[in-house]
Amino acid sequence: MKKALIALLLLHATSFAANDLANIQLNDLAGQPQALSQWQGRPLVINYWATWCGPCRQEIPDLIELQKKYQGKVQLIGIAIDDAAAVNAFIRPLNVNYPILIGGNSAMEMMRRQGNLHAGLPFTVIFDARGQKIAVQLGRIKKEQLDRVLSSFSQPASISKVY
Repeated sequence: MKKALIALLLLHATSFAANDLANIQLNDLAGQPQALSQWQGRPLVINYWATWCGPCRQEIPDLIELQKKYQGKVQLIGIAIDDAAAVNAFIRPLNVNYPILIGGNSAMEMMRRQGNLHAGLPFTVIFDARGQKIAVQLGRIKKEQLDRVLSSFSQPASISKVY
């Protein structure tokens, strides 16, 4: 059932093109606009989350650990569907080592275009270095599952059958 859901999400998510990603700008926690294009040329993991979402809060330590493990090879980005003050208060003690951007309504539309038709959180989208979407996960992503995908970026074999 889970594999069927992921396959269904991948089918619905195909309308989000690589150049769509490059044109997106969201504010960081200091209120400064950040273009996602600054991370072009490397694999990208975008994690949509909120401080009020229990599964989101549970997966952040794993994301911190994986960003440390793949530093310089893969870029994780958190897009919070939340208020900047609440996000700052929540992440400060966690020492998050990847960019956190504030999404608002534009992030809700981004999620929909990437295949999250029900606006559920957390929602994770993985892009390869060419900006092509290779996987999506609605709900908490397991550390081992994401690690398997990220480790495959340094291997010559295709990662299309990881899930």
